Amino acid sequence: MKEKKNVGFITASDPNDKRSWSGIHYRMYKALLNEFDEVYVLGPMPKSSALNKTLKIFNKIHVKLFSKKYNVFHNILVSKFYASKISTKLKRKKVDILFAPAAATEIAYLKTSTPICYLSDTSFSQINEYYKIFSGISALSIKESNLIEQKAINNSSTQIYSSKWAADYVINNYKANSKNVRTVSFGANIDFIPEKTDLKKDFGGTINFLFLGVDWERKGGDIVLESLNILIDKGFDITLTICGCVPPNQITNSRIKVIPFLNKNKSEDYNLFLEMLFQTHILFVPTRADCTPIAFCEANAFGIPVITTDTGGVNSIIENDINGYALSFEAKPIEYANQIQDLLNNREKLKELAEQSRLKFDNELNWNYWGKKMREIFLSTIEKKG
Repeated sequence: MKEKKNVGFITASDPNDKRSWSGIHYRMYKALLNEFDEVYVLGPMPKSSALNKTLKIFNKIHVKLFSKKYNVFHNILVSKFYASKISTKLKRKKVDILFAPAAATEIAYLKTSTPICYLSDTSFSQINEYYKIFSGISALSIKESNLIEQKAINNSSTQIYSSKWAADYVINNYKANSKNVRTVSFGANIDFIPEKTDLKKDFGGTINFLFLGVDWERKGGDIVLESLNILIDKGFDITLTICGCVPPNQITNSRIKVIPFLNKNKSEDYNLFLEMLFQTHILFVPTRADCTPIAFCEANAFGIPVITTDTGGVNSIIENDINGYALSFEAKPIEYANQIQDLLNNREKLKELAEQSRLKFDNELNWNYWGKKMREIFLSTIEKKG
């Protein structure tokens, strides 16, 4: 039964657009519709040609003066513009709670008596220099970005993060009240979830590995190739499919297949993607930097354990010896190869990991679970604010 509360969904973009925040906004919106009487979408924000022109001019001057990047995502002028537009929309619609996923800029200067639940997978100071896109930013822009982040945290009644890594950081570095900080995992960004009875894989023959990602370097592509080549040289019967990018060096090994790009909006490509997951035994992505890799949730939905790296928010999804292994950031290809070899020599263990991966998905890494946890948090926040 749906809760008779109205939720305001704050985003600068449109949560009905599956491209918004890589589809996460869409999944969250649909999950909340299952839990609440009404979810009132407050985005997308209108465009302002005058504001955009001002920002372009400011950005050019900024780069010339400082020879460093300006973070346009956390800007005071934009934040105040968003606050004005959201306030106008809220006058036309009464809501019981405001939900702001990845919307620090949208809520930093928003004045409202309605409680706000701010959700993110990281915070600016944490992501700064962690991802390349957030590197080389000027000191002035860093100061402004941190101001926006701090105001968003201070202006919200509850802060929700997708990993303990992200939650702990805001408590320690933005002085967020630990009593108001919650952690809830994301789900898989796929429409089709297979029945458990359809996950019939042969663990006694060839073991198929999948490397999935658009950024070869950040996702650890070179480590994958070197690790699996060690195992191939030892005579193990394995294959590798690389999907989403093209390795910098030409692949000549017949055991390795490259699929540069799949458009999930095309039925032919989407069906190929699903078939690839049905055939995969292990997802191997030794990522160098990740906040919440939802591809790991997708893998678990198909009973695929993950071999990855203990970095960022990864260990809030992958638990060692449960649904995969997250090796230390310093681990060398030989260490990954040794970990995988243990599984290749113990197929029953590999099968057990596959079963536990699907169980982890069913119990935690899905949007239905996320929606129910949000319902609890929202109601608690409303009660506390009231």
